[in-house]
Amino acid sequence: MSPFVKVDISVPMSLPRSKWPKQRKFVSAAWNRVYISTYMLYHIVMKRGTPALVAIFLIVSGCASAVRIEYPHAGMETALQAARPEPSFTVGEKATFVIAWKGIPVGRATAAVEELTKFKEYNVYKIAVTARTNEFLSKLFRVEDRFTSYVDRDTLTSRHFETIQREGRYKKDLVVDYDFEKGIAFYKNLRDNTVKTCPIEKDVQDPVSAAYYFRAMPQKLGDELRMVVNLNEENYEIIGCIEKKRVITIPVLGTFEAFLIKPYVKLGGKRQKRAKAWGYVSADERRLGLFGVIKVLEIPWVGEITGTLEKLEYIKPRRLEKG
Repeated sequence: MSPFVKVDISVPMSLPRSKWPKQRKFVSAAWNRVYISTYMLYHIVMKRGTPALVAIFLIVSGCASAVRIEYPHAGMETALQAARPEPSFTVGEKATFVIAWKGIPVGRATAAVEELTKFKEYNVYKIAVTARTNEFLSKLFRVEDRFTSYVDRDTLTSRHFETIQREGRYKKDLVVDYDFEKGIAFYKNLRDNTVKTCPIEKDVQDPVSAAYYFRAMPQKLGDELRMVVNLNEENYEIIGCIEKKRVITIPVLGTFEAFLIKPYVKLGGKRQKRAKAWGYVSADERRLGLFGVIKVLEIPWVGEITGTLEKLEYIKPRRLEKG
């Protein structure tokens, strides 16, 4: 009997069977089922209408069964209601998240504010997000991605965005420049040197800068936070509702007072319903992502993708050079 999880791939799917990947020469049919299921999961989540939500949510809210959620006691509730900190992030901050599918760890993601530097004439934060599959999943479908955002120090909008993606046989090397005076985003494919353009709104974000912009926004219970995220030559409207307050306990890191966030995505004014998400951010001035869940609705058997904040560290940053 195969030790691997069997997945029923006979259910209807939005990706035509003709576009499914060729079956790999694994030792058992179960390996092929897992391989195809992994490919389908990637296609639906990262290639269809939810990429902006996924990219932001894995950074904003880091889920495991070991995480404990509690209702706050009366004294704590008063403190949470009264607190109105000024959220911020710190140069040198690095957060590591464990990513899991149906409770099975499949990889790790890191988000680091690497330095304060110059991009053209702007003072910017250089923020990098990496994602890698673990050894087990890499045998089926290897992912090694890096996303780098250059975030304007004064406006917290994105000035420049870089993508390096290695996902199975798929490769992507892309840079995006945001020209707010012209209201245009310039997409340059570094693999074939083609350039495409996309109209943008004022204060548009890329998927990485959006997460940090969210952390800097004033937040209180009942708020509905909005931003526009530019990705894949589209402008997604992201709305995050701050609904409740809880107490979150994460192994090793301890206990946090936290806000429950329920974001959703609109494209062209129409709400996207391929996935839903929820998670918790700390109620202190750091607004750390603690616990998050993304549930794919388009294919029910895919289930939940989760992320848990595993480690938070502060590395010595490089300083902005004068002049």
